[in-house]
Amino acid sequence: MWCSPLHAARLGHRLAGGLALAALAWPLSASAQTQPTRPEIPPHFAITNARIVPVSGPVLESGTVVVRDGVIRAVGRNVRIPADAWVMDATGLTMYPGLIDPMGTLGHPAPAASRGGGGGAGSGPGGGGPDAGHSWGPEDRPGTFTWRGAADELDVDDDRIAKWRDAGYTSALSTRPTGIFPGSGALINLAGDRGRALVVKPLPLQRVNLSSREFAGYPNSLMGVFAYIKQLHFDADYYDAAWTAYEAEPRGRTRPEYDRTLEPLRGSVPLLFPAEGRKEILRALETSREVGAPVVVYGAQRGYEAVDALRGAGLPVLIDLDWPRLARNGDPADEPTLAQLRSYEHAPRTPALLADAGVPFAFWTGGLNDPSDARARVKRAVDAGLSPDAAVAALTLAPARILGVADRVGSIEAGKIANLVLVRGDLLDPEAPIETVIVDGRTHPVFHPTAVAGRGGEGRGRRGGSSDDSASADAPPGAPVPMVRDRGPYREDPVTLIRNATVMTVANGTIEGGDVLIRNGKIAAVGRGLDAPRGARVVDATGLYVMPGIIDAHSHLAADAINEGSVNVSAMVGIRDVIDPEDVGMYRALAGGVTTINVLHGSANPIGGRNAVLKLRWGADAPELLFADAPPGIKFALGENVKRDRNPDRYPSTRMGQQDVIRQAFLDAQAYQAEWDAYNALSARAKRDAVPPRRDLKLETLAEILRGERLVHAHSYRGDEILQLLRTAEEFGVTIATLQHVLEGYKVADEIAAHGAGASTFSDWWAYKVEAYDAIPHNAALMAERGVVVSINSDSGEEIRHLNQEAAKTMKWGGASETAALRFVTLNPAIQLGVGDRVGAIEVGRDADLAVFAGHPLTMEGRVRQTYVDGRLYFDVELDLERRAAVEGEKAALLEKHGERAAPTTAPVTDGATVTPAVTPSNEPNGEVQR
Repeated sequence: MWCSPLHAARLGHRLAGGLALAALAWPLSASAQTQPTRPEIPPHFAITNARIVPVSGPVLESGTVVVRDGVIRAVGRNVRIPADAWVMDATGLTMYPGLIDPMGTLGHPAPAASRGGGGGAGSGPGGGGPDAGHSWGPEDRPGTFTWRGAADELDVDDDRIAKWRDAGYTSALSTRPTGIFPGSGALINLAGDRGRALVVKPLPLQRVNLSSREFAGYPNSLMGVFAYIKQLHFDADYYDAAWTAYEAEPRGRTRPEYDRTLEPLRGSVPLLFPAEGRKEILRALETSREVGAPVVVYGAQRGYEAVDALRGAGLPVLIDLDWPRLARNGDPADEPTLAQLRSYEHAPRTPALLADAGVPFAFWTGGLNDPSDARARVKRAVDAGLSPDAAVAALTLAPARILGVADRVGSIEAGKIANLVLVRGDLLDPEAPIETVIVDGRTHPVFHPTAVAGRGGEGRGRRGGSSDDSASADAPPGAPVPMVRDRGPYREDPVTLIRNATVMTVANGTIEGGDVLIRNGKIAAVGRGLDAPRGARVVDATGLYVMPGIIDAHSHLAADAINEGSVNVSAMVGIRDVIDPEDVGMYRALAGGVTTINVLHGSANPIGGRNAVLKLRWGADAPELLFADAPPGIKFALGENVKRDRNPDRYPSTRMGQQDVIRQAFLDAQAYQAEWDAYNALSARAKRDAVPPRRDLKLETLAEILRGERLVHAHSYRGDEILQLLRTAEEFGVTIATLQHVLEGYKVADEIAAHGAGASTFSDWWAYKVEAYDAIPHNAALMAERGVVVSINSDSGEEIRHLNQEAAKTMKWGGASETAALRFVTLNPAIQLGVGDRVGAIEVGRDADLAVFAGHPLTMEGRVRQTYVDGRLYFDVELDLERRAAVEGEKAALLEKHGERAAPTTAPVTDGATVTPAVTPSNEPNGEVQR
């Protein structure tokens, strides 16, 4: 075994290098070989002649550090060495602050038991109890362990502690791995014989996992997890308000019940939040805003996508050093996507981009199995443009600042903990050996295995990239491959004149040889012979057809989750939390002339989640996709999907039970509304002494329905269940906005029209399950004849691309007129979604959402040439060919650079939690696709 040549002397007497290390080594160092006897650690020593990189100040080419009782007492060039100090000569070595890993589970090697809870025994809010392993709703919390502290029950026998220490890490943020909320973290030093000796500082920050399946039940989808996070914080706010009021004046008040789950969340407690790319980072920011808690993002390898958002928010970032890479020996047929290839190319650039933008960040070992590979990964970031000084800071002082412990660790300064690393060479050189690690003033020599033949020198082996695929550490040769623009509008002209087309206005007939003038996203004029304003872009549409952009009233595109099927009422969850702006299905829909979609929750429960009406502004972030001022909605569902067998069984299992669930939910919402009405009726003075009612996301949503502020879109098939729902709704003064699918609507069309509900149906789907046996293709036309506002929807990522032809089928089967057929996919769905004054027709003042067809839109020859959203050109059949060629060129260059047609790796898994969680949209087979 090879040991450090570090020398020591006491009062000028020099000792042999090996003896000095033995004298200074901590007896419990797992790296060192067992020695028969060792002297006590000297309480006081000095390291001289070292090149010192303090990080917080200028480099000292030759200096001295004095340590006593685990604390740095002096640092400088001409430091006076106390007479009783051991003196260690570090000539040829460079001293750095000990490295800090700002995220992980060191000291907690095995997942904790998954039984959660809050206040103790029993069920209910914060309760565990014997059934805590299955969560029946937000009131159960088997995935929450906020009261657990990582500083407690640390396992000093976790062999990763010595492994990380040998890699130069002296401190780490320890968190527990299990649960959606595993508990609070703690900064620990990586040496000690007792768990409490490791603790530097318990930290109040709470780790969040977005994928945690140690328990069954609610939540079982990504949107359910977001609702879970919000409700927990809203409960904590109520708990804090109740206790604050009680503590201010306990006399005459009922004492609130103590809840160990909510107690740690009182106040603004920071959250460690997983986020990989732009959409996840924006979700983290929105969650922070909604719950009122600061956020530290971990993961962020695709942070290069969100530099602007991070700069504006000042959000600290912990970057996973396990750079994405092609898998070794992957399936040659499994070609990586462009997004994956871009991550291989640009992820190592993230640190440099964040540094240039002034975004605080630190390096985290993340998915690395061997921390000794970390320096090679950091070197990759330096090669990609990060300055060496910033790289060293990201391993030391930056994580200390982010975690709020820079007053004790992270730099070499007098008064700080003596956590130091001595390197023979440059820290950022993966081949430079780490000689000694000092933790709490105790030295730990690092022993290196004998070098593989033909590698290394002086008995040292290769330090960098030893355990993982070296592709993550070594940048492939070649210049960086720039990213082409693969999304967003092709043109954004302030003024556009579409001239000499057949303009199918839908609302006011068809104009042959007509013109449409677009100004600042709105339709400014419609007619014949319009003059082109100065600077306008003129589009010659001779021989072409212009119609309003198609609107799909029932879609599941652009969402990372669809069903929260674990409960029978999931009104607390919402599609807005999981909008996927990267779903290419939106662009394909644009190619079919679609400009607006209603993204609905699935049909797993009688009352599902909240919807999101989107404009297909391909390339925009999730908030910009939302149709501004569109009335909010929610999905209800009836029939077979709701009552099918589940494990465990979930009420209801009959159609009678479905109506019971809906009725009871409305009764609960009435009581909730009454509670808030009573509070709001209080005088300002009385409110100062009162605690506002507990905010309940589920009941809050249902109360909006009762107040007429939220539209109901109800999945339905059979005539009897349709009537049942309409009558139940009328009991509470609720009007159903739309019946979705409504395949037997022709049987009860008069009742639907009398109620005032719309109907959004398929054109000609039938007999694909029992409750669809009586479906007929005449349904849409028959309902329309009886006065129902009817639309044709897709419920499909494929059918949405030819909804114009689906509408045309109503002309064949039901004898609908051309205008009526067009209304089925334009103005009628706009009316159903509450945006009929904005879109769905070509009229002055409406949004310029238009589709330009070559060939009549209601024929098989109709093909989309252009699609405009808010007057911007988001699809153009000719420009699409140019963009595709550019994209294929970038992809080919990336494939050639990173390994042609090799299979991608899976998402990085860290400490048992996937940073970008696999979506669990439903407990239904294929979710809503089953119709």
